[in-house]
Amino acid sequence: MRFTLILILLVFAVSLRAQQLDSLSRELAALDTAASPRLDALDSIEYSFYHQSDSLKGEYKNKFASLDSSKNALQHKIDSLQSLQLPTDKYTHALDSVLQKRDQAVGSLDSKMNALKSKATEKINKLELSPELQGKANQLTGNIQDFKLPVKDLNIPSLDIPNNPLKSLDGLNTSIQSPVGKIGEIDGLKNITGKTGNLSEITKGAGDIQNLTQGNLKDMQQLPQSIEGKAGQVAGVGDLQKQTEALNPMLKSAENPEAMKEQAMQQVKEVAVNHFAGKEEVLKEAMEKMSKLKNKYSSLNSLSEIGKRRPNEMRGKPLIERLLPGIALQIQKKGNDMLVDFNPYIGYRLTGRLTSGIGWNQRVGYNTRHDSFSPGTRIFGPRIYTEFKLAKGFLPRAEAELMNTQVPPRLQAISVDGRGREWVPGIFVGMKKEYKFMKNVKGTAQIMLRVFNPDHKSPYADVLNMRVGFEFPMKKKVKQTQATNTSK
Repeated sequence: MRFTLILILLVFAVSLRAQQLDSLSRELAALDTAASPRLDALDSIEYSFYHQSDSLKGEYKNKFASLDSSKNALQHKIDSLQSLQLPTDKYTHALDSVLQKRDQAVGSLDSKMNALKSKATEKINKLELSPELQGKANQLTGNIQDFKLPVKDLNIPSLDIPNNPLKSLDGLNTSIQSPVGKIGEIDGLKNITGKTGNLSEITKGAGDIQNLTQGNLKDMQQLPQSIEGKAGQVAGVGDLQKQTEALNPMLKSAENPEAMKEQAMQQVKEVAVNHFAGKEEVLKEAMEKMSKLKNKYSSLNSLSEIGKRRPNEMRGKPLIERLLPGIALQIQKKGNDMLVDFNPYIGYRLTGRLTSGIGWNQRVGYNTRHDSFSPGTRIFGPRIYTEFKLAKGFLPRAEAELMNTQVPPRLQAISVDGRGREWVPGIFVGMKKEYKFMKNVKGTAQIMLRVFNPDHKSPYADVLNMRVGFEFPMKKKVKQTQATNTSK
């Protein structure tokens, strides 16, 4: 009985211990589950900060590369102009603008970097962390605040200037571990020895010179020549001597101002010839035009002496090129009568823009009802005109005419017992438009407004009249004497 009671107590104790252990395990699992999201949040903030920093670095690296390319191009242009002793103000202002934009870009990058740090720190502070995670959060906050972008990756020059406000970007002395690698480590220091040139050779040459001064020479008079010989073996001294010999003629010419002036003029001519390479024909045409202008204004001292009146383009032109023949057609319809006015004319070009001429107007009528010509609708008479050429083929035009017509006109609905013929004057004003129709033919269109109609005897149906036609500019034929002489 006693053994059974002890066994029951033992089983009860073991069961109670197991329940306590199970409860403790559930509490630890709950704590671990609650801490896991906060740990993930810290990792996410850390990754996001370094990822955005790397993106910001790439964005501004491209901006700096573009600005540096513009700066180098402008500097090269300035150096070229300075070598020719030409003004460089335009390009100097442009270079200052590029440098100012570069400084603004560096300041903008600094501001964005600080804003990125503040944003990440604010997110960390908002997390409710346990004491264990708070230590890691403090370490991450410190790393973020100490983080600096490496200026060597952004092509920014050295920022070791005292009181430089942009030093917050210089991360050359930092080595913070980030998802994009260690930030701030200087690569290539182990290869710096190979980039110093012939430093060891220069040191060796200097040692040889020192040995010469310690008694290796028997005659002290030979010391200057020996030192010069050893110094000549130092890397670069021989090349410097060759360059000095090449500069000697220029130094000698500097003593003669006339020789320097002649040399500068020769360099300017060479540059000008290079600019016109491949454009000889265009240059030749321009020189011919300048020659014609010089012949025309041979006694001209300045542009202020040129009159405001445009020169006459027709001066010296042959008569055939001044004459401008043409024809205009006008179609009207009144009842069964179809009326066609034929107006051949010839103009005389007073100037390149002003033309006056004479013409003849002849009307032919056809009755569609009787299928025959209508003699009663016939009119005829002379016409004179003047027109002035504006831009794009538009020409204001004025006309005066004297037409022999039946009175009252057949176009007017007036019932009279008898009709007769009279000479009726008329005046028109309007606009003419020229356009290219064929190689040697120009098309024309006219809109003319009748402004004078005494006693309403005009032989035209409407106040507004429209005409179409053609003009035939002529040119003097060039005798092919050169071709004839060649064939002989």
